[in-house]
Amino acid sequence: MSQALYRALVTILTVGLVVFQHFQIGEFGNYPVTIGVFIGLALLCVASTRVAVPRLILTFAIVCVPNALVQIVAPSIRDGYGSFFGTFGLFVLGSFFVAQFSQSTVRPAFVPAAIRGMFLALIVVTLLSVIQVLTGSRGSLAWFNLFGQHQYLYQYDPHLEFNPIPRAAAFYLEPSYAAFVIGTLAVGLVVVKRHAVAAWILGSVGLLAVRSATGLLVFAAVAAVALIVSRSRWRLPAVAGLLLTGIVAVPYLAGRLDSTFTAGSSAYYRLVGPLRILSDTLVHFPFGHPFGSLRNTVADYGILNGASTGDSLDNGFYVLVFYFGWIGVIGCLGLLAWVGRRVVVAHRASQPGRALVAVWAVGSLFFSGGVMLPEYLLMLWLLFAVHRVPHATQPLGIETPRNDHALDRHNHLQRR
Repeated sequence: MSQALYRALVTILTVGLVVFQHFQIGEFGNYPVTIGVFIGLALLCVASTRVAVPRLILTFAIVCVPNALVQIVAPSIRDGYGSFFGTFGLFVLGSFFVAQFSQSTVRPAFVPAAIRGMFLALIVVTLLSVIQVLTGSRGSLAWFNLFGQHQYLYQYDPHLEFNPIPRAAAFYLEPSYAAFVIGTLAVGLVVVKRHAVAAWILGSVGLLAVRSATGLLVFAAVAAVALIVSRSRWRLPAVAGLLLTGIVAVPYLAGRLDSTFTAGSSAYYRLVGPLRILSDTLVHFPFGHPFGSLRNTVADYGILNGASTGDSLDNGFYVLVFYFGWIGVIGCLGLLAWVGRRVVVAHRASQPGRALVAVWAVGSLFFSGGVMLPEYLLMLWLLFAVHRVPHATQPLGIETPRNDHALDRHNHLQRR
């Protein structure tokens, strides 16, 4: 395959992964199957030079084996083995994606083409989010749920009767996942120093359109780390931009934070309500609940999510504790320590790239409950795949004039 054809294929697949990851084409068991997963698998195949077998074995041993032992010792008869093996299969597939996070498995020619696809996808997703807010404010639902009956799980309802300015969801199930996609694309572009200024702007606009409070706060944390660590000449303009975005977002964030302890609010459901579940888990199930038991267990607690009782955990940290007990607690603390170490090292070296990836990847767990879902992990894989060491020598936000051929030649020389 020629280089031009390879780059075009990677760009198309990257855009396809982002846009169609919530285009549902069927179900396997109780789990929705999306066309985005197949596009993502194809993208991973054309990007990878090999399968990271040692990392795969280690990841599988950490993620899948402990809970399998829990099921043997305390079988989940109530939920059935079908539910267990369905969730177990997701974690096995997720282990493969996590193992491929290694940068050593990525073809150098993949990076510039994927970056181009990420930039195009960020433009499309942000533009659609803004259109949804503008048209929704005028009472129109025409730009919501563009996939119709193929929308993932169910069609998003912005509740225009209660929200004169609706929250956008772009192509996705809900605003929080749209925030994850927008933030991942923006951070990925910032880290590789391609279209960085545009990425900051598009990311901020997109997140303001979807109005995910946690997403905005994590993105602000990424920006703060970038400003603290970087010695770029864009530092002062970036501070001004961050303050301007904060001024716009603060009234909304203040209202969302005030609702954190109000039963039924999304913030309460994501952060406060499930704490009873975690407390009981650590006391009565110290090694975690069996795979597949989450939905019925959460439903038993009767936590309000809006006007109805919820049956999910929308916080990735909570999901890890639910399924892995005290091991999950240690794992969560380890992830936070890893982020702290990345930030300290980045500050010393004035190279914030790896720190920004760590802050966003771990921070996204606060508003992403589907930590084992392939769509979520494929987006994180894309973020790690494009972040390559040769990019880490330039200040953030500075666009150096170079074409893709020069970048490929640079990567080729780095490997010699």
